[in-house]
Amino acid sequence: MSRIITLHSFTEIQRYGFETTQFYRARIARYLGIDYLHLLTNPQVRPDWKADLKKLGFLEKELICVPHSFSDIGHDSLSVKPETLNLSDSDTLELTADGFVSSLTLGDGSGRYYYTSGPFLFESFKKKELQWFHKNGDLALEGRFIDPFIEPSPVSLFYPEYIFRKDGVIYSEEDLLVKFLVDIAQDTDLIIRDQQSIPKPSLWRYMENTGKNYYEVIHSNVLMNMSHANLRKKNNYLVASESLTESLRQLDYNARFLAPIFTEKKGEVKDIGPILDYCLVGHMEEIKNIDLVIEVFTELYKRGSNVHITFYGGSEKRLQQLRNQYNLPPIIQLKGIVNEVPYHLHQCYLSASYTELFSNACVEALSHGLLALLSDVDIAHRFYAGQSNAINLFKTKSELIQKIEEMEQTGYRQSNAENIALATHYSLGTVAQSYRELLDRKF
Repeated sequence: MSRIITLHSFTEIQRYGFETTQFYRARIARYLGIDYLHLLTNPQVRPDWKADLKKLGFLEKELICVPHSFSDIGHDSLSVKPETLNLSDSDTLELTADGFVSSLTLGDGSGRYYYTSGPFLFESFKKKELQWFHKNGDLALEGRFIDPFIEPSPVSLFYPEYIFRKDGVIYSEEDLLVKFLVDIAQDTDLIIRDQQSIPKPSLWRYMENTGKNYYEVIHSNVLMNMSHANLRKKNNYLVASESLTESLRQLDYNARFLAPIFTEKKGEVKDIGPILDYCLVGHMEEIKNIDLVIEVFTELYKRGSNVHITFYGGSEKRLQQLRNQYNLPPIIQLKGIVNEVPYHLHQCYLSASYTELFSNACVEALSHGLLALLSDVDIAHRFYAGQSNAINLFKTKSELIQKIEEMEQTGYRQSNAENIALATHYSLGTVAQSYRELLDRKF
């Protein structure tokens, strides 16, 4: 039976990266009636690591951490009760909501154990190494993070990542992944790696030698710096932009457009205005140009404007940085990460990003019938604005202020019909058909 398999590693503690796209991919697999596997290729060194991903909607059976799989209890359900442990007074436990032990930090400062049905992973604070154990206590795997730009590596590495030792053999993260795939991958699987920027020659060689149905995803505008894009003519690429796909094809790359999300909800066609309520959705990092938006709405508040904006997304650490940096006026609300963005509560989606390839949040907002006010940048913003008169572009801070003030006027009205029509291009049925063709190798 066919499966869709995502390969992905994360580098930040607060987020995994591309979560929205990957969850949509899981939902499409369920819609098609096939299995989905989400393979995280590097260690998940956090208590009850599946919990964050399950909150996003992933199922327990869909989640696999490759290094954890080398322990025979690495993917067991958490089931250890604190009263069964012999603890020192200075030891610290972290428990799940159900009262099971997820981690034990040793009071002597030597390290921390992570639990499933037993202690399967030990993080040494002093040696900065990881050890995985089987249920019987035998050592299953060892690992440590290494930066090849700072220290020599016993295996070939292109970027900082974990290396592992098993049965006296040293593996890179990539090599360990290949070892795992040799045992579980099937010829009927559709295997997708998010994303393509880091070279993986051993993985490429495995996929090509075994004839696997393998693609890598391009999530950014690689044309901005082709010398750093690490593209390869032998690879098959899934590209989150129609126009970038065409450009890559003209350069003889094997590129196929695949929408990173699909739209479900169809907003009501209507005239909207005056525009007083905006929303902005994203991870709140520098590329989203959040500072500009805060400065603009602060200025509008000083001018006595009645507009307001709600920000969705961003870690609590990042949001606190913004609160400390700015004296936020009451018309700016930072909601942080939510299970579902309530687009229907707002009138207009705003983005000041420096670049966008597809802009998941924008398309979601359009499907709910919102208007859009977007920075005049490649690729997605200009592409969408060319298809809808309900999308406005701005180039500068002063132009953004001007457009917001114009849309705030009592007589302003704008139909959202073309935005809703644009969003239907990425319907569940359309995107699912693209996956059917990929699974059948008809692309």
